[in-house]
Amino acid sequence: MSLKLKKGLEETGRLIRYHELKKITDRIPAIVLTGHHCKDYTESIFLHLTRGGGKKAFYTLPPFDGERFLPLVFFEDKELDLLYEFVLNNMKVFEDESNKDPIYKRNRLRMDLLPLLEKENWNFHKIYWNFHDRSQLNLQFDLKKESVSKKEPHIFRIPHETWTSLNLPAKKELIDFHLKLLGHYPLYKSGFDNFHLQSEGERAFLENKNCFLYKSKFGDLFIIDKKSPAFKKAVSHRDGDNLCIEWNQNRFKLSDPEEKYSLGSWHHGQKIQIRSGNKEISECMRENGIPFFLRTYIPILYFDGEPIQILFSLFSKSEKNYPKRIYLER
Repeated sequence: MSLKLKKGLEETGRLIRYHELKKITDRIPAIVLTGHHCKDYTESIFLHLTRGGGKKAFYTLPPFDGERFLPLVFFEDKELDLLYEFVLNNMKVFEDESNKDPIYKRNRLRMDLLPLLEKENWNFHKIYWNFHDRSQLNLQFDLKKESVSKKEPHIFRIPHETWTSLNLPAKKELIDFHLKLLGHYPLYKSGFDNFHLQSEGERAFLENKNCFLYKSKFGDLFIIDKKSPAFKKAVSHRDGDNLCIEWNQNRFKLSDPEEKYSLGSWHHGQKIQIRSGNKEISECMRENGIPFFLRTYIPILYFDGEPIQILFSLFSKSEKNYPKRIYLER
């Protein structure tokens, strides 16, 4: 079996696992806990960087993305070592035999690079929390057994690194698998071939009667259902002293007793204030990988009529609003 085929099967298996777990958490009140830790994070960022990843590689594996929680990222390096020792001495551990196969780049990084970083006193825990924000972590999990409306999938985001690691047949299988999850038929070969050819340039875009496919040169691949709530305008309302903004099945809440904040949207040429001055909002959208046909829908927080924060978290719970800190003119 070829390496690329192995990678394709591995990635498909991972997607199926998470899809099946998602079906369980939709059916019963639950969240998914995974065993990722801070060493896994360092391993992942170097893997992404060797595949051409940009600064977003440093924000991978958030502690909680709304569906999956990573409890082990809260362990300091020494605490994690003690936990490993306890588990190995007191429990039966099963390890995938492929975890030590040097044919995989991830394994080579784990076996060769991580020990070198440890020798140089690399602090895995500190590096992780340099790029993740505890203050925005909401661990108020609502596990009450109440009837809730089921959120159907409508947007899939496939990492650039995954896309580039697959061969041509595996790429089509990956797209067709996600289209099936959306309830759509596979792509015609001619449509896929055209999209793949475009993806080798600056931008690839495909539209049919059911969905959009979009990928920028170094960005993630998006598969978006045309019935997605992301194509509806955001709405806002007041809840006591709070401003609440809802879009794309997500919600943002901000204390606003003086009612100076409001909901707005982007238009061409508009700028937003950041630490170093002003920046084109269109550039912020591109840097965050937002498909061009969704940019006018992304909600923007205004203060006294001026845009101050792009609410990327309403597009995806794993995204950070930009800028993270709000800069107000005094």
